[in-house]
Amino acid sequence: MRHLTSIAIFAAVGLAAACSDSPTSPGSGVPATLNGDVASVAAAAVSEDIEIMAGMNGLPRSAILAFRLPPTDPGNLEGCTFGGESWTCPRTRINGLDVVRTITFRNADGAGQEQYDAENTASIDVSVTVDGELAMEHWTATIDRDRALTWTGLAGTETTRTVNGSGTEAVTRARFNDSGTSRSYDIDGTFTIADVIMPVRGEGIDPWPISGTVTRTYTVTRSTGETITRIVVITFNGTSMPTATVNGEAFQIDLANRTAHRR
Repeated sequence: MRHLTSIAIFAAVGLAAACSDSPTSPGSGVPATLNGDVASVAAAAVSEDIEIMAGMNGLPRSAILAFRLPPTDPGNLEGCTFGGESWTCPRTRINGLDVVRTITFRNADGAGQEQYDAENTASIDVSVTVDGELAMEHWTATIDRDRALTWTGLAGTETTRTVNGSGTEAVTRARFNDSGTSRSYDIDGTFTIADVIMPVRGEGIDPWPISGTVTRTYTVTRSTGETITRIVVITFNGTSMPTATVNGEAFQIDLANRTAHRR
């Protein structure tokens, strides 16, 4: 297994230094580093997904802390305003990112509830926007992600919860740096969260999804203006290291560190 940032980049004669795109795969016209760069973007995004799914409140905080620390009531409604069915929450700054949330509690009949009730709340809907500057170890970008998520299977005593949802994301001015070479892209995407099974918090329980998938479809615009589509499928397995494929090429996602490794 090799970390993405250690992939060697072979510079062609006459390649411009600071802002040039990487060499292409033989005969393809596609940069050899593209799948790895896309995997890195997907790793950061899906790690944020998991933090939000673990906390059940729309806030992108540590998945481990979200499962093991208060508040014990899903939603985290501090400062939020109830509007007859849903709660609208003020803009919150977390880890350098701005977060805006809308939260709806529903009973088994789908009717809205003013408060979460451990026995009678059957599902929670959360719409959340996360935007700001993102700085990872070897890449930086401006991000804007919109998610609409639904947790089901909540009423009564539960050991797992199921999450489904979808969303959009824009990763602009993404700049990747390794081996002395810099590459830049704008990346637009859509994603689907399908039947992700999350364990209920508890002492000694790992927060990582037991099963389910997240599929992301990215349109990547290179600095040359060329656009390339990549499809990323992440399949969860109960560990912090789920498998991902980028157009069929295998990677491993490190959810705890928000990185991707080529397998």
